[in-house]
Amino acid sequence: MRIRRMSFPAALLFFFCLLSLLGGLTGNWIGEKLRQQRAFAEMNSRSQSIKAHVERILASAHKTIDAANASEYETCSPDHLAYMRELVFSAFHIKDIGQLRDERLICSTLLTNKMDLLPRSQEDVRLRDGTYVYGDKALITPRSRGPILGRGNANVVLSSTALDAFHAPHFASFSVVLTNEDQTQFARLYSFPQTYLAQDNLELIFAGQGRNAALLASSSPQITTCDNETGVCVNLALNPQWRNSANRLFAFLFTGLGVLLGAVGGLTWLYFHNRNRSLEVMLKKSLSAKTLSVVYQPIVDLTDGKLLAFEALARWEITKGEFIPPDIFIPRAETAGLADKITIFVLERVLEEMGDLLRNDRTMRININLTSNNLQNHDFPTILAQSLAAADIKPHQIGLELTERNAVDFAKAASCVQKLREQGHLIYIDDFGTGYSSLAYLGQLHVDAIKIDKAFTRMIGIECDTISIVPHIVTMAQNYGLDVVVEGIETNAQWESLRRLNNRLTGQGWLFGKPMTAIAAQRQIAQREASSDVSNQDKTQ
Repeated sequence: MRIRRMSFPAALLFFFCLLSLLGGLTGNWIGEKLRQQRAFAEMNSRSQSIKAHVERILASAHKTIDAANASEYETCSPDHLAYMRELVFSAFHIKDIGQLRDERLICSTLLTNKMDLLPRSQEDVRLRDGTYVYGDKALITPRSRGPILGRGNANVVLSSTALDAFHAPHFASFSVVLTNEDQTQFARLYSFPQTYLAQDNLELIFAGQGRNAALLASSSPQITTCDNETGVCVNLALNPQWRNSANRLFAFLFTGLGVLLGAVGGLTWLYFHNRNRSLEVMLKKSLSAKTLSVVYQPIVDLTDGKLLAFEALARWEITKGEFIPPDIFIPRAETAGLADKITIFVLERVLEEMGDLLRNDRTMRININLTSNNLQNHDFPTILAQSLAAADIKPHQIGLELTERNAVDFAKAASCVQKLREQGHLIYIDDFGTGYSSLAYLGQLHVDAIKIDKAFTRMIGIECDTISIVPHIVTMAQNYGLDVVVEGIETNAQWESLRRLNNRLTGQGWLFGKPMTAIAAQRQIAQREASSDVSNQDKTQ
């Protein structure tokens, strides 16, 4: 049997296809290597952001401890406790302040009754200035945990949710540790998941890490960074699916044409991929294409559960089922100068989707979120007024919620707030107690209401309501003449506890409704009106 030779053109085509295939596979391998470098660059950037956030929390903690130790009030007296609560409100991600005597905790802002506990246990870290540190652990208050810093006769409990916004699907885990000056003692301040890096293993990971260290050989690539001046260390691990190690086999398949074709193809793909995936670029494109969406969460009267208003919330879905959290893209939008455009987009979408509802029911209100950028834009009140007038919507039907992410130029902001209130808008401070400076907002911006952050609501309705700080915030708001909206209500026990305060409060949370589309919100209002009509008919019969 004779074997026919392959013709020259066919052989050339075969080798061209083969080299193209090898080049493409090689380019994919190179692209994977470049993606690896990009992944570690992203890990380093994320760890630096986490470290800066933690250093800001620690600076606030030291300042608060100094202020607590300088108190001239009688220890654990009502005036002393009120003073410490004001310190909590003005601090950054601090949820409790404790007062000690002879190394024993005797009271705190949450545990107001005087106690006589055992002397505090051996700290995890002792700093040269006398500050002691306990890593994240269960506290004596029920169902609560957090790290503790103290000095003298005062200590503070850091919020256990302070770094929740840094969670991301492509990061499998991360941990934040505080070490002493000699890097011989370690206290785990925060871990995600909570069991990541046990206290006993910290020295193996963080000892001697004066600069960045990347562990390439581990199944879950990770990076460890430490700051010798502040003692803050961050360990961040990628999701193991970040790479495909089998692609390394194609490193031996390099040929002239294959390398050129594969490398150019891979680099070109990577360039356009990176450009299109850039968060700012993607956000600009989404705003231009108006592909962001708005959902609406009910706000109710806590006395009877009557629906009063909705909060409009921006949502960004980049691919089917993949969302960028607002805590990520809103701060990035502020940095990129896009925050004003997001606010205007949400306003336009509210007027488009809910305009008929607002025109038919002048008692209905929808709140939209503002940033400090909006308040420092002198044109914003005019733009808002013109948009509402064109849509025949009354100013009192659009509430404005100020989110405390950044420091504010109070002179400019106060002028803008005054104009907006004169136009008829209600002004809220959103996430009260967790932002940049809540008391500063109350003192220098004349607002109408505060929204208590869900971090405080979690403590309501558990075994001992006395540990909740919400009643104290409500009392303080009344002293300022402010209305109160309680966020994050998820259980009937929380609702019942708030009703027992005998204050006219409003609230929102999953108990009353998750964020929903405009159609679902209108359907809920229609059902409410239908139920009201049936009730009125029963009364007349």
